[in-house]
Amino acid sequence: MLVALLPSTLAISLAPAAAPRAALRQPPLPTMYQPLAFAPIARVPAVLMQGPSIDSDSATFYDEYKRVDAETGDRQAISFDEKEKLYLECLDAFYNDGGKQILPNEEYEALKTDLNFEGSVIATLTKDEIKFVLANKRYSMGKPILSDPEYDALRKKLKELGSPVVLHEAPSCTIDGICKNDLRVDQGKQRLLYLPGTAGSVIVLCELFFWTLHIDPFLSILLASVPSYFIGVWFTENIFAQKPLVTVAPCPDGDCSFLNTIYFGDLFNVGADGIIPGTAPSDEVMVKCPGCANPLVADRKKMVLSTTVPKGQTA
Repeated sequence: MLVALLPSTLAISLAPAAAPRAALRQPPLPTMYQPLAFAPIARVPAVLMQGPSIDSDSATFYDEYKRVDAETGDRQAISFDEKEKLYLECLDAFYNDGGKQILPNEEYEALKTDLNFEGSVIATLTKDEIKFVLANKRYSMGKPILSDPEYDALRKKLKELGSPVVLHEAPSCTIDGICKNDLRVDQGKQRLLYLPGTAGSVIVLCELFFWTLHIDPFLSILLASVPSYFIGVWFTENIFAQKPLVTVAPCPDGDCSFLNTIYFGDLFNVGADGIIPGTAPSDEVMVKCPGCANPLVADRKKMVLSTTVPKGQTA
């Protein structure tokens, strides 16, 4: 009965196994899946790998100044000191010999560029500094271009500005043993004198702008910065301090070299009104060096700090 009901099933199970089919061939892979064949890399010549060569003679940022020989016309290199001397000679001839030109304009500009590139101080001097240097040169030649008052005024002006052409690094001593050193303006402490007046004016103006114009506090600070500076200068020089000047200089005694700070001027007119005896403002201030305890005198007009006792003697 089961055979009758399931003839197909028995037929399938009792049927002999079919012969094995031939192995099916796989279709060819698409081109995108084919293994890539890399071509051999050609060797680059070593000459191309080195890059462009730089000539040491042409790898300069500027052309070094070379003076032209008047006889042969050849260009000859000169030393750094000779370049500075030639530069001063050009300025001296132009300003003091009626506009005489020692070098053509192109050579002069090349000389100045060379000196600037080599870090020459002379090439960066101002007009007053050049005038001072040339005045010393002409005076040594017996051809002064400035009178004594003009020379002293120019020297004082340059000293107050801290110009290096008038300041000496080492002290100098006279025959009688009195040594002196140049005073320099202490710019940091000098600015601190103007800080109270400037800061106070900023606060007052900010409050004024806030309560009258009702503007942002940060904006009021920006608006008050410029007028506060001028108000601070006026307050410092007329109310807080009178003719203030803070200077600094090493002790003229060569064995000490202690850095002394000397203040010229007055505070709240205390010295001028005689509130504290012996503190009247003057152009000469007597101080004692903390390092060697020698008495010193500072001259504001000459901007010089000098000893009062000859070297080798005691006060």
